[in-house]
Parts: sequence; structure tokens; C-alpha cells
Amino acid sequence: MTTLERDARRHRYAAMHTGAVAVAFVSGTLALLAMLVGSPLQFGVALALCGAGWIVAHFVEQLAEQDFAQSRRPAADDLVHGYMRFGALVQSHRHPAHN
Repeated sequence: MTTLERDARRHRYAAMHTGAVAVAFVSGTLALLAMLVGSPLQFGVALALCGAGWIVAHFVEQLAEQDFAQSRRPAADDLVHGYMRFGALVQSHRHPAHN
């Protein structure tokens, strides 16, 4: 995945997360107002939208964290005996003195 594609994906995640949090905030505020002056149906619908917004926000956060972790992990093809190809030591269980 190129840097341009990764940046575009991050911008999409940010937009989805912002939208979900905004929906949760507005519907939560409407749920409080409906609890005070509205009907039980209005309160239930607003509360359900608030919960759905928080669930979507959490799901987008999980997707972004998985994408970030995947981009930081080196591919198996790049590892050769504990060394990253053309890179520094990543992980080595072999000790040259013990061979």
C-alpha cells in the first residue's frame, strides 16, 4: 500500500469517526431533551441513535488501530534469519558464538 493510499484511508477513518461522534453527541443531547419534555418514543429513538453512533465510532477506531498495526509490522518476505532485509536487527534467537 502506498503512502497516498494510506493517507486517503486515514482521512476516511477520521471523517467516519468524526461523523459517528457528532451523531452520538447530537442524538444524546436530543435524548436528554426528550427525557425531560418529550415522549418515551422520542427518548428511545434518540438513545438508540446515540448508542449506534458510539458503536460505529468504536468500530472505526478498531479498524484504524488494526490498519496502523498492520502497516508497522514488517512483511514475512522482508525477514531473513531475524534481520530485516537491508535493515537493522529485528529479532534474533541465534547467537553467533553458539553456532
